[in-house]
Amino acid sequence: MIKKAFYILFIGLISTSVFGQFHKKKNRPLVELDGTYKMHHFYISPGLTFMLPNEMERLGGIKNDSINPRGRLAYLIEIGGYKIFNGGGNIFNYMDYGLSYKKLSGSEIIKPTDTKSIFKKRFLSLNYNINNIYQLNDTKFIQSSIGANLDFMLFEKQPVPLPTNSDRLLLSFHLKVGYGMKFQNRLFIIPTLETPILNIKQWENGKSTYGIFNSRYRPLLLKVRILWLKRPKRGDCPPVYLNPEDKARYDRNYMQ
Repeated sequence: MIKKAFYILFIGLISTSVFGQFHKKKNRPLVELDGTYKMHHFYISPGLTFMLPNEMERLGGIKNDSINPRGRLAYLIEIGGYKIFNGGGNIFNYMDYGLSYKKLSGSEIIKPTDTKSIFKKRFLSLNYNINNIYQLNDTKFIQSSIGANLDFMLFEKQPVPLPTNSDRLLLSFHLKVGYGMKFQNRLFIIPTLETPILNIKQWENGKSTYGIFNSRYRPLLLKVRILWLKRPKRGDCPPVYLNPEDKARYDRNYMQ
């Protein structure tokens, strides 16, 4: 029941946020687009990983009473950059790209002997996302994202028997949903939950889970994105202003 609730919640969050706009008219915009800030900068994103066992046959899982797969918590760290689309974008409002180091870990127990095998995989990952923002109020928003990750396995603990699906290079498309908070006009903190939706390499016959040992596991990545807006420097090219009020605001804040 917990696993079913997770899938229902995840799909519900995506369907709620994917049709959002960059900001509602009744709210102050999350980002001023008049030259107050640069439209690109960097972010950092620490987080946790968990390999959720998938025993639901309707979702591509394997149900076997003699096999007991279990997920294990691990960690990740990511750093990257972002770029806000011109005018705040339309359906998607900004893109990001990053490099992360992550560990994926889980186990499997075989009955009746209670033989336990543990896998621990460590990856260097390239990530790319396009993001939609649905603003809730002046400082809160929901973020929904679609993206891709290219993972290169650096090394893994070698259990006996060796796990299957141990290709060094993996390519997946993923979905991500987050709840964002704005602090002090320039700082954004966005906890997000990410999971694959399709594995391209290694090909898993259209599945979004990983086959390891005799079981299937769904990678869940809980990330906390810390993102800063950057003010333009004195020597930066000034933006094109839509009205005299925008120019006066820029001169008042940055050219004194």
